[in-house]
Amino acid sequence: MTEFICDTISTTIAKDSITNPALQLPFEDIRFFQGGPLHPEVKVGQTGFMGTPRAYQLWRDEWVVLFVLVCFLLLALIQKRLRKQLSSEAKEFFFPSKNITRKDKCERSFEQLMPLLLAFILSIMAGLGVFMYTQKELDLFLGQVSPYMLIVIYIGIWILYFVFKNLLAAFVNWIFFDKSKRELWRKSYFFLFTAESLLFFLVISSTIFLNLPLAIPLWIILAVGLLIKILHLYKTFLIFFPKFYGTLHLIVYFCTLEIMPLVAVFEVLIRVTDELIVKF
Repeated sequence: MTEFICDTISTTIAKDSITNPALQLPFEDIRFFQGGPLHPEVKVGQTGFMGTPRAYQLWRDEWVVLFVLVCFLLLALIQKRLRKQLSSEAKEFFFPSKNITRKDKCERSFEQLMPLLLAFILSIMAGLGVFMYTQKELDLFLGQVSPYMLIVIYIGIWILYFVFKNLLAAFVNWIFFDKSKRELWRKSYFFLFTAESLLFFLVISSTIFLNLPLAIPLWIILAVGLLIKILHLYKTFLIFFPKFYGTLHLIVYFCTLEIMPLVAVFEVLIRVTDELIVKF
């Protein structure tokens, strides 16, 4: 007679299933570790501890890299199309003459689009620069406020600043000065605005991708901005107020069109940052 060995595991589980309904399973589904702490179906509690979140960095964001690349391509296009004209305007800026060549008149239609592109590029760079400064000063992390929302708001504020400033300057110049002086001022302003956009792009993009200390680009931006304003003041004096008695008019003109809009945009940036981050 054949002797069958008793299945002690099944017998034990069958006995325990009377008091524990969770063990009432078919014998073919029963495994050795069924119901034990080592069974893979048993949920184990979370171990370890929560890590510290990493701060949002612009150079890790593919959208920021894309926008910087687009700005670089636009600057390369402007430099390629207007290389000779910018060179002649640089000479005209430091060694002015009253003659406007025929070639400059032919290229003027294309040049009218360049201030818009330069304002767009400079607004993007200024918005990213303000975001980096805010992030360093206020320890902004990704979980507090959306970085995309802040960047878009900062860029929009700078775009409004350039639009308002250029419209105000065009209106004031159209009222008080003749066409020839407005044309000379426009050429000198375009040259300075192009140089400012190029220098600011180099500083901001280097800060983003090289992770420079904030003090270095900040001082460079202040130095470049101050130099551009001094050169702009000098050309405005030569074109619009060449006489000594026009110094008071020059101060009023420059403060109204250059200093006050800049102070206003910084005040708006501070208020917006305070409302969105500090009081969030």
